[in-house]
Amino acid sequence: MDIDLAPGQGLVVTGGRGSGKSSLLRAVMGLAGPGGDTTVFGARPGSPDALRRIGWAPQSWPFTYGVRTGEAIRMVAALKGYGPEEAARAMDEAGFTAPAKFAPLLEIEEARQASLACALIGTPDLLVLDDPWEFTQTDTAIHRALDRGAAVLVASSEPGGLLGILGVSITLKDGRRA
Repeated sequence: MDIDLAPGQGLVVTGGRGSGKSSLLRAVMGLAGPGGDTTVFGARPGSPDALRRIGWAPQSWPFTYGVRTGEAIRMVAALKGYGPEEAARAMDEAGFTAPAKFAPLLEIEEARQASLACALIGTPDLLVLDDPWEFTQTDTAIHRALDRGAAVLVASSEPGGLLGILGVSITLKDGRRA
């Protein structure tokens, strides 16, 4: 399956549970083997060159249990070459207000906002959102990314208003376009 996202373009990947949406996003991140010739920004998925340019918000709990969530977000910023000010900016943009909480104490809404904050660190050229909630902050982040020329890739079985923002979708069934 070929997916080619140009700068400033968005795509929603839809499909039922187990259709391969999250697997596709993990392949873009280099966390799953898609087979075939896959490149992200001309590099191998998961390579430091590709990852430096991607902001990723995974669907599931993205944080280790023994660290306060704000510390984890600051670690993500540091790994991407940014300081604590950038982590604070990203938390603010994502609407995340519980940095002192440990991961298992986060409400699901807070976990999604913390995940979005990690994706917003820096100015990623590709924003990858796995089953994001439609917070005002999510919609705003997508609009900002598109406006600055970043590509946006979203997976959701129920895309709601995201399809209206991104405009283009594909549907998967059993890991293939339906």
